[in-house]
Amino acid sequence: MIRFFSLIPRRPDIDRQRFHDHWRHPHGTLGRQIPGMLTYVQAHQFDTDRLGPGQDEYDGVAMPSFDSAADAATLVDEPLFVDTIRPDEPLFQDLSRVIFFITEEEVIVSRPAIGALTPADRQWDVLERPTSIHLLQFVHQDGNPDWTGADDAELGLRIGALRHAVNRPSAQVHSDGAPFLGVRQLWWPTLTAFQDGVDADRAAFAELLDRAGHAVTMLAVSERFLR
Repeated sequence: MIRFFSLIPRRPDIDRQRFHDHWRHPHGTLGRQIPGMLTYVQAHQFDTDRLGPGQDEYDGVAMPSFDSAADAATLVDEPLFVDTIRPDEPLFQDLSRVIFFITEEEVIVSRPAIGALTPADRQWDVLERPTSIHLLQFVHQDGNPDWTGADDAELGLRIGALRHAVNRPSAQVHSDGAPFLGVRQLWWPTLTAFQDGVDADRAAFAELLDRAGHAVTMLAVSERFLR
């Protein structure tokens, strides 16, 4: 599956609430109608004391998914995007700082295995929920090339993450160089679950995130507009 990431900073003269609300509606309401998308999720960043400085560098991340890199690359040529979505973007985004990243997604843990965590945790599925708590880490090009490891799945489960994925640049799209080495994604059902999971094993949390080196790491409420 191809995952398109659009890292979005708000316009300097727009406050946080207005940015997030405008992105939800009308922008998200219109955006979910673009043909060719399999899913469309908005990750709305918020601050947490479990992360350090720089977590608010971007105010959100748009995440549509597609069957192929070709489908993702043609998103910006769709008439609905050209006529409706693109003219709306400068009303709330700082377009000079927006970053696009098209990736191939590898799901490490789709849901906890039998015997792991609780029965309720094993039944939770991000695709069936309108919202989730979502940690995203974008590894810069000068970050650690070995930002993934054989124990990724174990470390994610130790901090209570119910879903875990890593994304690498699509060679078909980013043949001349990508903005990032990759992306790590972790999901929890609630903010309390995230806080409890991290607090229960701070060492695992630090080990998993610190191996990226130079990266943008943020926590967000992800809102699903299109399954």
